[in-house]
Amino acid sequence: MTVFKPSIRGGFSDRNGIKKISTIIQKNSLDERTRNGIVNIIDKTIDFIGNDFNRRLLYEHIYFNIFNVTQDEKPNHNYQCRDQITEYIKNEWSYDEIFSFLESFCKFCFNSLHNKSIYGEFNKFFERECVGYRFVDGLIIDIIDDIEIKELEDALDSKFSSSKKCIIKAINLLYDRGNPDYANSVKESISAIESMCNIMLGTNNKTLGDALKGLDKKGIKIHSALKSAFSSLYGYTSDESGIRHNTGIDEKTTFEEAKFMLVACSAFLNYLTQIYEK
Repeated sequence: MTVFKPSIRGGFSDRNGIKKISTIIQKNSLDERTRNGIVNIIDKTIDFIGNDFNRRLLYEHIYFNIFNVTQDEKPNHNYQCRDQITEYIKNEWSYDEIFSFLESFCKFCFNSLHNKSIYGEFNKFFERECVGYRFVDGLIIDIIDDIEIKELEDALDSKFSSSKKCIIKAINLLYDRGNPDYANSVKESISAIESMCNIMLGTNNKTLGDALKGLDKKGIKIHSALKSAFSSLYGYTSDESGIRHNTGIDEKTTFEEAKFMLVACSAFLNYLTQIYEK
């Protein structure tokens, strides 16, 4: 008997576990939940094809252009194609093989079957499932690279618990598959820097703007361009229309903005830590 296990992002198991970023962002692998979701979108796409002729064209494209099989190797019944795709995606293919299939599958659906929503549907799904890739102009490209992941992992290894907790919160808020909160993720990213600056100054409640000025007075030298950049980022979250004032920008904060802030603040946190430890 098949045993089904609950797979809920933001549920108890997920909420109470502290994960490395490489297990939160799906970069070089796809988990079972995501593979099942990809199968469901493909099945729905095939079901919505208007007639048997177009469906046959799609199956022929899959066998002759994607799988590159001969006529003799092609199954006699179309339902066998769906069963094979399901089996391959769920159990056989690596993440890159799945993406190669999806690029060709979606291109045919978009160009030949006039399914103009398929790229957007997969992108929404990838965002929801924390897949580190998106369709751009018909091709799947990565949206987070290994250097960015390394910065996040180093921040998660910080010996300073207050900053580390903020980064963990920022990650969980950004990559919560059930209910992502981009605005609060940005707040936590900035809070991680504030916390580290206060540690360096021996203070408790200085805001980032004041703390950056305080570092100079204490003889802790930070390149003026870096200091200016993070002062500007602090202004982005703290002016009268900023995220921290809850004046409506929360709903407009995007995944891309929150991801940028998380990576930038993680990198700056690592930089400040190195300076402090010296």
